[in-house]
Amino acid sequence: MKNEKEIVSLERKCGDLRNMDAVVGAFARKILGKKAFIEADVIANWSDIVGEELAKLTKPIKIEFKKDERKGGVLHIEAASGAMALELQQKSKIVLSKVNVYFGYEAVDRLRIMQNLQIVKNISLSSDNSEKKLVSEEEENYIRQQLEGINNPELCAALDELGHAIVINNKKNG
Repeated sequence: MKNEKEIVSLERKCGDLRNMDAVVGAFARKILGKKAFIEADVIANWSDIVGEELAKLTKPIKIEFKKDERKGGVLHIEAASGAMALELQQKSKIVLSKVNVYFGYEAVDRLRIMQNLQIVKNISLSSDNSEKKLVSEEEENYIRQQLEGINNPELCAALDELGHAIVINNKKNG
């Protein structure tokens, strides 16, 4: 059993309870620098910055700054397709403006856009299946028949989604 002096000594070392952000945040800033927090802020609030529609098909990766600078950076963004990359390129001034307004200063002055088809896969896996209800049972059976014999489950799932999208799109466009 510990003697009384050791217990009192341990109590003094523990101190008062503090907010985790104050402790961990300061520690993480020392290790990662401010850059990591800027990037995390953009990633966490991407849909608020660029809008829900654009955020669904794009993903910010990082902001690259020149050494010891926090302005005039390059925002690296992944786009879900070549078409989306082209659209993002066309909207680059708007995106840059929105990002800079969000930060309150000219944090970013260029975009570097890359394609990443994995974004589409992640979106389709996380989205709800409410649109599948727009497909009739007969259309559903037809799609399943077309997929018979495909042994790759990922390919089968992707083609199933494509089939549903085609049927829904055909209904919308008459």
